[in-house]
Amino acid sequence: MFVIIVATMLLHELVHWSVGTALGYDMYFTLTKAGVVEGGWRSDLDYAIVSIAGPIFTLAIGLFGAWLAIRHQKRLGYEFIFVAFMQRLIAMALSGVFIPNDEARVSLFLGLDWWVIPTVFVLPLFVFTIWSSRVLRFGVLVNFLCYLTVSVTFTLIVFADGQLVGFEGPSILDPLLPDEARYQK
Repeated sequence: MFVIIVATMLLHELVHWSVGTALGYDMYFTLTKAGVVEGGWRSDLDYAIVSIAGPIFTLAIGLFGAWLAIRHQKRLGYEFIFVAFMQRLIAMALSGVFIPNDEARVSLFLGLDWWVIPTVFVLPLFVFTIWSSRVLRFGVLVNFLCYLTVSVTFTLIVFADGQLVGFEGPSILDPLLPDEARYQK
């Protein structure tokens, strides 16, 4: 599950980077964020498109995992749906406390309350996580162990990226970033 978590996080950010690059921006990405290297967005629409691209990818990976778990009874599928669900749920929860996540920014861009688009993503992931768990006959222990694995791994990834609340520092990827995107004290 650790590999799926790290890969999903990296690919989520890579999708932001890819879409931003396709729109003509000089982009960077780390373990937990992507952005424009220098300057800003030419339009709010561009920012919204780049913002929603990562969650669409994560939703697709989760739904693929649910299909594997429900249709083919593959345990690996459950890992994909569980990781996708937890990634978007935690991002949504943090949006309510700190700054808007990808989906929340799009909600605000559309003139909606911050929680509307995040809910549109989290709710189907939740339903398919429960459904997958039932099909595979996973009980409380398996779900708790998955939750524990995801929580610890997400915390390590956020810490390694210099983004942990109360901790300010460079990402472990900082040496690979363009100078303009590197950590500045």
